[in-house]
Amino acid sequence: MGDLLLILAMAAVTYGSRVVFLAGHGEPPAGFAKRFLDRFPLALFAALAASILVVPDPGFDARHGWAALAGAALGGVLTKRSLYGVVGFGFAAYWLARWVVG
Repeated sequence: MGDLLLILAMAAVTYGSRVVFLAGHGEPPAGFAKRFLDRFPLALFAALAASILVVPDPGFDARHGWAALAGAALGGVLTKRSLYGVVGFGFAAYWLARWVVG
């Protein structure tokens, strides 16, 4: 259950950062803000997945973190850095690794 809560929290932070710009009045962001928001989902998921890899717990199996990181990167490439693609592919890869590896 902790893994699901972590993924939901990541999705909330990522989605929330984009909604702030959409809820405001005026023009959509341009320049640096647009580039930042276009790349943020992949960077956030990759950072969170990578943080799993540096946990100093000898009983932790890092293959799940590697799977989530690879899934996020693949999702970012295949869906052109879509928020749902990054989170969805990362989530699916993590759970697939848990199912396959144990």
